[in-house]
Amino acid sequence: MPDAAAPTDASTAAPEGLWYVAAIARQVRAGSEHAEPVFGRTLRLTRDGQGVAIDASSDPIAVRESEGLIWAWLAGPEGEAPPCGPPVFNGPGGKVRFVEEALLPGPYDDAVYGLLDPAHGPYVHASPLWRSSRTLREKAKDYVPSPLGFTMLAHEPKNSAAYKLIGGGVQVEIGFQLPALRSEWISNTANKVLGLTTLTPVDANSTRIRQIFYWQSPLLSLVSPFVRPFTRGFLQQDVHIMTLRQRAAPWRLREMLIRDGDQLFIWYRRMKAEWARARASGQAFENPVRPATLRWRT
Repeated sequence: MPDAAAPTDASTAAPEGLWYVAAIARQVRAGSEHAEPVFGRTLRLTRDGQGVAIDASSDPIAVRESEGLIWAWLAGPEGEAPPCGPPVFNGPGGKVRFVEEALLPGPYDDAVYGLLDPAHGPYVHASPLWRSSRTLREKAKDYVPSPLGFTMLAHEPKNSAAYKLIGGGVQVEIGFQLPALRSEWISNTANKVLGLTTLTPVDANSTRIRQIFYWQSPLLSLVSPFVRPFTRGFLQQDVHIMTLRQRAAPWRLREMLIRDGDQLFIWYRRMKAEWARARASGQAFENPVRPATLRWRT
């Protein structure tokens, strides 16, 4: 049924008062400057005398380095300082092993929808190498709330050959948290991999997507150069579908979000609205997500 209780605020801007991935730490070297477009401006990232990454722009914003990533704080109009550091994921080894990125056309929430849409994988990213639309299966996934989002509880993946790279007996747990950080833990008794997908607003009409991986497996380090072309193609599929979505924007009517297929995006909209309310009122964020089992065919 349509979600009659979805927020009526149609704003598609990225939520304020949160940390976003601005760059990969190794891109910022001592004695040089790395320019990165974020939040409608250009960050001039460099390192100070202690090797700490800083924004050297004339009107700097808060940046922090953690787990091989440079995070930037999106402040509100008042320019408040961050009350805490960026999120910590404890990726295996604490070192970025692999990263690929692309620039998605369109407003931030359009990119978030693609990240959360269950149909996105088997149709946008259909490939005999990792998943095909011909292998669709009925699925039921259990979700629970987390401090700033929700988590799909650990389960055995059914229709993606890519998971076989780390061996058998694989379990996958997928988390999502504001502003739009998707963590996928892939593990078995021998290996553990963290795949982190991040969205960062470049400006009002473009969003950068990054796929970042952490692991300690020597085998994955060996095969990663051969995987890169496929990962790049994977993200270009995202660019293609977002381009088509923007072409259709002039004819797009008010979106009708349908349970269970759109429930993750419904939760995102509700969390985003609650986050804005909590910030405006000075009260604590109250996660509107409740435990649920969602069913779809992917």
